[in-house]
Amino acid sequence: GGFGGGRQARARPRKGRDIQSEITIPFSLAAEGGHYELSLHRGQRLERLDVKIPPGIREGATIRLAGQGEQSMNGGPSGDLLVTVHVATHPYFRRDGSNLILDVPISVSEAVLGARIDVPTLNEGEVTVTIPAGTSSGAKLRLKGKGIVDTKTKQKGDQLIQVKVVVPKSISEEAQEQIQKFAELVDQQPRQGMW
Repeated sequence: GGFGGGRQARARPRKGRDIQSEITIPFSLAAEGGHYELSLHRGQRLERLDVKIPPGIREGATIRLAGQGEQSMNGGPSGDLLVTVHVATHPYFRRDGSNLILDVPISVSEAVLGARIDVPTLNEGEVTVTIPAGTSSGAKLRLKGKGIVDTKTKQKGDQLIQVKVVVPKSISEEAQEQIQKFAELVDQQPRQGMW
């Protein structure tokens, strides 16, 4: 005869399945951190979950909400909710690592003579910066500590102001004459010795 009366192995409680979701958050919330309310449909119910956004979070990062996934079928713990974060673009700031870059248009006269101009920061309103006389298009000015928190070092980056000299498309005859005089007086040769 065979061996009878053996005990049946009991199924181990298994964790419920993880669920994936996506959110798009404002640029400033990604930079500064805070809270975002996520609406999640579970069958016939609509649940609202609070998602904590760490400062400096990057595009495509995943936030795990433990126990907010599917329930286990045999008494185990619920799965997790994995939230992929997308960051909306900002009207005038863009991100480079922990630095913020802001393109600032200036006139030809401001570039030549220098100027004091007001520029926005992400969360401290406007600040006044000095454009040195003789500034070329593409020059960068640095506002220290006004960037985004680095998630690893916890240090704030800088805000870089990238100067763009804007040349008018059409000018009056008088202005043309004045610029011609300026060209004769200054006699610039920016390409000298380049090639």
